[in-house]
Amino acid sequence: MPEYLTGLVARQLFHLSEDHFDGSGLTVTTLHLACEMACHNVLITRYDSDDASVGIRNDIWFWGDAQPGSYLEAEAVISYIDRKRIVFNVFARSGVAEIARGQHERLLVSQSAFMTSLAAD
Repeated sequence: MPEYLTGLVARQLFHLSEDHFDGSGLTVTTLHLACEMACHNVLITRYDSDDASVGIRNDIWFWGDAQPGSYLEAEAVISYIDRKRIVFNVFARSGVAEIARGQHERLLVSQSAFMTSLAAD
């Protein structure tokens, strides 16, 4: 498994369409996906051929909204590392307004072992 350091950062940018909204506004699913992808983008730059990660926890406070046609930017920073468990601080913005923040955790796994375990179920 590759080595990671606290402070590593990456972003994910989504161009928002009507599909990203429901009757209440921007969907929680869209917001969480953007944050998870930002975390993934930190990790993937150091992956070896059999490395992967799975999300194991989302704890994100969501107080703002966005508009169709705007951009949602999520940023992730590694804040803590415990062996194969990586904790990220995540932030989401629509334009310049912060609309969410929190933490997301991912577990580093062997892709082949993980896929084998799924096939066994």
